[in-house]
Parts: sequence; structure tokens; C-alpha cells
Amino acid sequence: MEFTPGKHSFVKISMEKSYDDDQGSSVQYDVSEALLGASSSPCVSNRGSKSPKTWIKHNTVKILLTFALVVIAFESIYIVEIQRRANIRFLGPTGLSRERTVPRTIYAHSKYMSNDEDVASRAWDEILAGHGVIALDAEYVAEKNLPPSVALLDDSGNFMYVIEAYHAMHCTKVIREHYILMEQGRAWNWSRPHDMHCFDALRQYIMCNVDDTILWTNGHRETGHGQEKKCNDWDALRDYAESKSANYFDVEPEKGIMHLDNYHAGDGLTW
Repeated sequence: MEFTPGKHSFVKISMEKSYDDDQGSSVQYDVSEALLGASSSPCVSNRGSKSPKTWIKHNTVKILLTFALVVIAFESIYIVEIQRRANIRFLGPTGLSRERTVPRTIYAHSKYMSNDEDVASRAWDEILAGHGVIALDAEYVAEKNLPPSVALLDDSGNFMYVIEAYHAMHCTKVIREHYILMEQGRAWNWSRPHDMHCFDALRQYIMCNVDDTILWTNGHRETGHGQEKKCNDWDALRDYAESKSANYFDVEPEKGIMHLDNYHAGDGLTW
């Protein structure tokens, strides 16, 4: 107890008692405040650590926000992975998309079915199915897990492969030519087994590459003429084949054309 003399002297009684409760808080009583008419309520100071329940209560918003961010991050990773796998499924060994994106008018009249047989035959002759004969190096073959194939007869060390769409085009072309020659009573250089191979190759090609486009019909052997549909990008396939050309030509028997070193730009095909 302390006495201070003077005209406006007063008595200040200071008593402090500190103790730790179950939360580690310190309670201080100031008797002088009580003597001056102030409230004697204890002053609580958070000097120690809070209980887990109290901490969670005061940080609920932060916890929920952090949890939400974690969930969003994992969902983003999952979505990216799903898209990556989907893209892989829709990419062929060439790396080109199998998705149909190019609008085409199908079965429209073209030079390939001209009533003038000279025009039609010239258009079909211009098709170079050999454009689909490509050369791939050993690293590419291994990366794409391709089956073994014949080595290219040059010093490149590359292997020769054929893009199946061009093989189907080859078969279509030679069967048509055989039909025209038979119609004209002229000799045919390809063997019958080759024709039978091509017929069955086209059957398998159609069944393997299922096209579920629904065509209109008039019920009299006319269907789909002038109908719009989405197709794969043939131009992209042509460019790919061009970039990996084996410098090889699709040779027909007895025409005196060498297989190798007979490069032709483009495949002669138009829609």
C-alpha cells in the first residue's frame, strides 16, 4: 500500500494476482480501478496457446478456403489428364487427329465420274497412291511401336511403310482400271489374285473404319447425293506423307517405271 502526499492526493492500491487457467490465460486485478469506480472485471490476456477447438473456430474460413483450393487443383490435374488420354485415343500413329472436322459435300458430281470416259480415266490416272509410301527411321518405328518392315533400298537406314488410306486408294484405282479395260476388251496386267486381295482389303477397310453417317435416300438406288458431312482432314494426311516420302512410286507391271527415285509432289487427289 502506497501513500502519496499532496493537495490532490489519492490512495492507489495495487494488487496483482496471476494464475494460469486451463487455457494458459493470465488474470490481473487492479484494485485501484475498483477504488476509482471502474469495473473490477478481470482483464484476460491470451499469452498461451489456444485449444484445437478454439483454433479451428477462429480459422474456419481459412480452412475451408484452403480445402477448396486443394480440391480445385486436384480436379484441374484430373481434367488435364483425361483430356491428354482422350487426345491420345483420337490420334493415329501419324499424330494426326481422327476427329472429323472438315465439311464436305458427298457424292456430288466430280471429274472422277465424268460421263466423258477420257476425262474420268485421266482423273483416276492422276491419282498417285504411291504418295502413301513413306520412310521412317528406327527411332520413330520404336516410338510408335510399329511392326517390322522392309528396309529402304538406299543408304538412309530407314524402313518403308505404307499408309493404309493410300493402299485403299490404290486398290480402288486398279479395280476401276481393270473394269474399264474389261469393258473395252483390252488386256489387263494385274493378276486375278491381286484383284481379289483388293476387293477384300476394301471390305476390311470399310468395316474397320466405321462410318455411321446417316444418308437420305429416294428408295431408288440413290442415296446421300449432295449431303453435307464432316470428314477427316485428307490434306493433313497428304502433308504428313509428303514430309516422310520414301521417294517411291506405285508401279504397275510392265510399265517400265522404277520404284525408287521417282518422287512426285502431291497425290493428285482433289475432292
